[in-house]
Amino acid sequence: MLLENKVALVTGGARGQGASHARHLADEGARVIVTDVLDDEGKATAEKIVDGGGLAEYVRLDVRDTAQWASVTEDIAVRWGAIDVLVNNAGICELSTVEETSDEEWHDVLDTNAGGVFRGCRAVVPIMKRNGGGTIVNTASVQAIRGTFGYLAYQTSKAAVLGITRSVALTHSYDNIRVNAIAPSVVDTAMFEKEMEHFKQNELFSFDDWLSAQPISRIAKPEEVSKMVIFLASDLSSYSTGGIFTVDGGLLAG
Repeated sequence: MLLENKVALVTGGARGQGASHARHLADEGARVIVTDVLDDEGKATAEKIVDGGGLAEYVRLDVRDTAQWASVTEDIAVRWGAIDVLVNNAGICELSTVEETSDEEWHDVLDTNAGGVFRGCRAVVPIMKRNGGGTIVNTASVQAIRGTFGYLAYQTSKAAVLGITRSVALTHSYDNIRVNAIAPSVVDTAMFEKEMEHFKQNELFSFDDWLSAQPISRIAKPEEVSKMVIFLASDLSSYSTGGIFTVDGGLLAG
């Protein structure tokens, strides 16, 4: 029970990695607020956690909306007394080159993936300061560190997440707020299936190409990423802030 009596907010928590993070946080004793714009799936995720003996609820939150961030976080702080953990997980992925990327796609990806992290940090930092501290875990990607064909807007947005992470970590270390980022590689989610279908249709490269680049030659399970989230959200990582923690099967070591 590494997070007993802690209040944790997870964005993009309806499915995939976010749902896995929410379940693992609850398993460690946290009261979890699952947020997303996928209402039915978000409610189902929260209900599954409750049915399993955990504490969870679903709240609608569009991470691109500043007013929603303010309303949701202040409501949580009033009802539960704090926000101890924020997991900025919400994100979208568009697969296009610089020639193919439209202004609309560029702004949508950047505003969701990087803007959502920025707004999340901005909303919870004052609450964490009032309560003596907290932890923030931002979702970046190995693509923030190494290049990948055809992910222009996505890769740019995840690089921005690293900058936000370092800046907020350094600025608020004296407020007892730790901020770190995870950088997963390929994870077995619906988003990855969408990526593979795109590559297949465009004859770019195959699933076997992905595996050949991984020293651990398989894709990650969502729960393997969630275990890193638990480490960073809990006191197990009490001396870590401003860090980038890879969950990549050794990809960046090659």
